[in-house]
Amino acid sequence: MSLNSSFSIVVLAVVAASALALSACGSDDEQTSAAAITTDEVVQSGADDEDHDDEDHDDESTSGLGAHEHGVAELAVAWSEGEMVIDLISPTQNIFGFEYEAVTDEDLALAADRTEALSQPGIIAINAEAGCVLTDDAIIELEYEGSHAELTASWLLSCENPDEIAQLDTAALFAEFPNLEDIDAQWASATGQSAAELSPSATVLALE
Repeated sequence: MSLNSSFSIVVLAVVAASALALSACGSDDEQTSAAAITTDEVVQSGADDEDHDDEDHDDESTSGLGAHEHGVAELAVAWSEGEMVIDLISPTQNIFGFEYEAVTDEDLALAADRTEALSQPGIIAINAEAGCVLTDDAIIELEYEGSHAELTASWLLSCENPDEIAQLDTAALFAEFPNLEDIDAQWASATGQSAAELSPSATVLALE
């Protein structure tokens, strides 16, 4: 998978303005603030609209939200001078087990439970040497169009030792959400950029 050039430019700019961006996102009525995540533990979130062509996923659907496949999510990680932004974009099918707006008490409770689980410490881990700490509550945004729905989760972190940033582990994320089969991951920093495909058998994203 090649790294989208626009991602590299935009995501580094977002790092500098991330506090403002997350604050603005928090005003949307369709968003739910998630619990804060502690040191070295972050959830990530996707960046571009690149299609995924893996033949193992046959539930591809196209809407105004863009083409996506059930089981597949996108992850973007960017940092500069110790400030890190992480975004995860996923069909809600992967997180909630359904892809429609929750209305019944049962579905609302399930969505709340899964959102809380997505926000738990350890769901994704940055290597401890980097000393990364969440600087604000995670932001969870839901977008609906027709029978399709996407979830975007965003985090801003401050890393005490940015030169030590080396890897991010998604093992707990895959374990907690078994409908999630594949993550198209991208990262960018002031010194480099790369991309990788993560799965339950390959959970670690190298960040160097």
